[in-house]
Amino acid sequence: MEKLQQGDRFPSITLTTVDGQQITLPQDMPGRYAAVLFYRGHW
Repeated sequence: MEKLQQGDRFPSITLTTVDGQQITLPQDMPGRYAAVLFYRGHW
C-alpha cells in the first residue's frame, strides 16, 4: 500500500468505535476535517 500524498483522497475504511458502533471514513465524517486516533492498548 502506498502512503497518502498531499491532495490524495482518504481511502474508505470502516472502523469500530470504543462504544462498539461502526463508522466508515470519510463518508461518516461530520465535517471537512477530522483526526483519527489509533490506540494500541496496554503494553
